[in-house]
Amino acid sequence: MNKLRALFHPIMVFIGVQIAWIVLMAVWINWYLENNLSIQKFAQKLRPDLFTAEVEWLILFEGCFLMLLILSGVYVIFVYWNKQNRLNQMQSNFVSSVSHELKSPLASIQLYLETLKYQDVSKEETKDFIEIMLSDTARLSGLIENILQSSKTDPKSMELQTQKVDLGQFLSEVVKDHKRQFEEKKCEVKLQLEASPIVTVDKKALQIVFNNLIGNALRYSPSGSSLKIHLHRMGRFWDVDFADKGFGFDKKDLNRVFKKFYRVQNEDTQNIEGAGLGLFISREIVKNHKGRLRVMSSGRGQGSVFTVSLPVSRGLTV
Repeated sequence: MNKLRALFHPIMVFIGVQIAWIVLMAVWINWYLENNLSIQKFAQKLRPDLFTAEVEWLILFEGCFLMLLILSGVYVIFVYWNKQNRLNQMQSNFVSSVSHELKSPLASIQLYLETLKYQDVSKEETKDFIEIMLSDTARLSGLIENILQSSKTDPKSMELQTQKVDLGQFLSEVVKDHKRQFEEKKCEVKLQLEASPIVTVDKKALQIVFNNLIGNALRYSPSGSSLKIHLHRMGRFWDVDFADKGFGFDKKDLNRVFKKFYRVQNEDTQNIEGAGLGLFISREIVKNHKGRLRVMSSGRGQGSVFTVSLPVSRGLTV
């Protein structure tokens, strides 16, 4: 069964079509040249004024051109077939990843609830259990929010509910909300604020962006690493850098990571959970704020820097 499946793989089918086309072209040219004289004699009997004894190269070229058109059509079909196969594979991976992402926090919440129900626990333990369940609930909420945003027919047209926000204070609150995750991963976080500007943004949408970037930094970094968040001004933009000491990226992955459902696949990341939606949603949100989201990495094992650039709000003070 596996051999039969490999035989009908799009690449194998395309190679087979190429070989068949070359053979067909050779047969056509050989047949035409060998039978041209017979065709000419037969044609002269019908309309001697329209034919000569020379080889009609135009007819030969027309036949070759028609076969070339057939090859072009097969190539277009192959391209779209291969694209559809990739989309199907990405959808399958997405369903599998999302199912696992949803099950993990739910199983954790269920475990702690059953413990509280059937066992006597101290007030301190109860408090810890509640904190863990709240963390899992926030994780579920973030995943569902990403799924809802990605399910929109046109993420670029999402409506923003903007308000004036103190960006420095807002970043501090987001970092504080992730305190437990930093402690669990033994991650040293450093927040550097060169200013605390007032910007006009959708606070809820921007929180999704920051949560995704911090979550990725923790997920794709080894235990005991560090994360530096740096707010500073670069010309007409306020830049927020998220610099981690994680697994980093190969050059070929730097632009792909923002594609919907795309996940980096290598030995460092193969066991890491994720749905491949966070960076896609984050970039669309930042774009809708007339900003930019980009990434830099020196290579595998060298960490990465994600930068959120938000335009400076006119008439607002720092």
